[in-house]
Amino acid sequence: MYKLIKWIVIKWKELWRTIWFRTANIKISEDEGLLEWTYKINWLINWIIYNWVWTFIKDSSLFEWHFFNFNQDIYWNVIEIMILYKIRENKKFNNLDDLKEQIKKDIESVKMKKDYVLTFWTFDITHPWHEYYLKNARLYWDKLVTIVATDENVYKFKWHLPKNNQEIRLENLKNLWISDIAIIWEWIDPLKWIDLYMPKVVCLWYDQKWFSEMLDEYIKEKKLDIQVFRIDSFREDIYKSSKIKLWKI
Repeated sequence: MYKLIKWIVIKWKELWRTIWFRTANIKISEDEGLLEWTYKINWLINWIIYNWVWTFIKDSSLFEWHFFNFNQDIYWNVIEIMILYKIRENKKFNNLDDLKEQIKKDIESVKMKKDYVLTFWTFDITHPWHEYYLKNARLYWDKLVTIVATDENVYKFKWHLPKNNQEIRLENLKNLWISDIAIIWEWIDPLKWIDLYMPKVVCLWYDQKWFSEMLDEYIKEKKLDIQVFRIDSFREDIYKSSKIKLWKI
């Protein structure tokens, strides 16, 4: 589904005090085109990603979600929510015990299913754009895998060697603590990473050309269920590796 919503957390009925499942709510506009389903979502606040279960209530244009491993006051915070897929259609419950049991099942279904999103790049001099790219990519699924280009491949595609070698670039990337898996691109064929992880999503940066056409053709040829998204630029006037290199001369 992959629908991104940005809204404010509001106070509502605070049902969680009765059923002992922490919840939060946002009011959304009626033109979002959502159905009365319960969804799996990822949401982002203070650049941290959380996996939750979310229910849309059409009559009140309200989204209510049930979360775990979280105990902060987020009222009136603006958050970004990525709706990933439908868990089930909504239904009425005869009592609160039945509701609590269903919430347990919904949460377990989310915890059990883990899928990958794949990212690729040089990551020569790590800077805020790299963080922006990876954290936004992280919204799309559960596990973020980041492939770091080898020195040889950087030279092949850019006609010059990176400022930092591949081991330093990999270590700098790991120090960002965003990617669940960060590895060096060791194969000649980059599409082997697709075969290995079978990701639900591949996130490219906004004008990444190399590998893009090859990827599209491969997905089409193999009839793979993989979505490709591009992450918007972030302060390109400042946070571009070529400009940062000039500052460091």
